[in-house]
Amino acid sequence: MADTADYDQVVKAITKLVDDWSKVIDKIAKEIADAQAEIDKLEALKKQRESLTKDADAASKDLGQKIFSVKIPPKADPQQMLKLPDFVTKYVDKNGVKMGDYGSLKPDIDLDLKKMQFKKVGLTWTWTFK
Repeated sequence: MADTADYDQVVKAITKLVDDWSKVIDKIAKEIADAQAEIDKLEALKKQRESLTKDADAASKDLGQKIFSVKIPPKADPQQMLKLPDFVTKYVDKNGVKMGDYGSLKPDIDLDLKKMQFKKVGLTWTWTFK
């Protein structure tokens, strides 16, 4: 009988150790699951941000094409036309896109003053993520 009692004592000790370990592992597993859920949310937000960035780029390209199609009168003062990039920047800052601390918008306009037409029109988004 002594052999059985010793065996039972060892089994009881091992059972307690495994139960204690199980509690620790269970807590860690729950924390890992919570962390993975947060990672999954961040991945979804990252994909959403990428999609929205593409949408913003497409809208900017569309605006650039519309501005590009504006005809400049041939007799327009070239010196006045050189002010267009600054005008667009100030107009957007005052009346256009409210980007707060998340980024900025810079027009990219190039004029052919001899032909009095746009050579290049674009808008560059710069995103700032904090």
